[in-house]
Amino acid sequence: MAESPKASGARPAKKTHFLEHWAQHHRKVARATFIQLVKQPFTSIFTCFVIGVALVLPVLLSVLLSNLSHINQAWDGSPQITLLLKKGVPSLDAGVLANQIEAKAHVSSSVLIDKDVALEDFKQRFDFSDAIDFLDENPLPHVIIVRLNINTGELYLIETLRDQLITLPEVDSAILDSAWVQRLHALTELVQSAVWIIATILSLTVILVLGNTIRLAIENRKEEIVVMKLVGGTDAFVRRPFLYMGLFFGLGSSIMAWCLTHWVLYLLNEPIETLAQSYQFDFSLSGLNFISTLSLLIFGLSLGWLSAWLAVRKHLGDIEPD
Repeated sequence: MAESPKASGARPAKKTHFLEHWAQHHRKVARATFIQLVKQPFTSIFTCFVIGVALVLPVLLSVLLSNLSHINQAWDGSPQITLLLKKGVPSLDAGVLANQIEAKAHVSSSVLIDKDVALEDFKQRFDFSDAIDFLDENPLPHVIIVRLNINTGELYLIETLRDQLITLPEVDSAILDSAWVQRLHALTELVQSAVWIIATILSLTVILVLGNTIRLAIENRKEEIVVMKLVGGTDAFVRRPFLYMGLFFGLGSSIMAWCLTHWVLYLLNEPIETLAQSYQFDFSLSGLNFISTLSLLIFGLSLGWLSAWLAVRKHLGDIEPD
């Protein structure tokens, strides 16, 4: 016997009604929890501020790591050897030598800097043009900048190539510029490790602070929870307001951390720009972009939800009707 259309549509209609009721109840609980937090502005703002301060340090370290990565990209991250040619080497011979060096293994590029061009650049960068004009001849040598495609960790290969290049008859001396790159990479790895360690420790701190806040909220509503359980309220129904409380605290803490981070970056940006300019380097701190801001919000929400869930799981079971 074929099932009637009315009977076949009963189950989907019932399921749709259940989902609508579930969503409506979540909206109602979220609204009520938010209103409850708004009615206690000092406590709510203070809690968000304390957790936001705990989140600021790993966020600032992440921003610093991002800026260090930008410096790495600006410097190309590759080691280089600076060859100072002997006095009297013609420009044509220096150009031929640069082409010969570029053909060697592990060399990505070899660029000749003519001494006349270097002198003009020196005059523009520094205030010694009047003194330089009194010199009988250009004191600067031709320079060849040799960029390598060797990883900075393979320092022995870089030093071997430098020793080969310094034996060329046109070369007077060779300067290996890999120390700063290695230090920058080491500093980047150090900051990256520090970000993870500090973020883990402060995440545990946030969980403890929020967990204690949720525990106090559970104790304050102990009688209400007992009544809910007496009338048949499930554990999921009872813990729902506290989970939303954790989410709201996490969201508020993330917003507070975002504001504090940009305030600290604003205070640090001007002195860092001044320091960079003193080294003839144009650099300014970049703050949180859209992806970083979204990650911070998701991280705060996740910590808030996890803290509330752990606190409710631990303390809600202890409250039972007599």
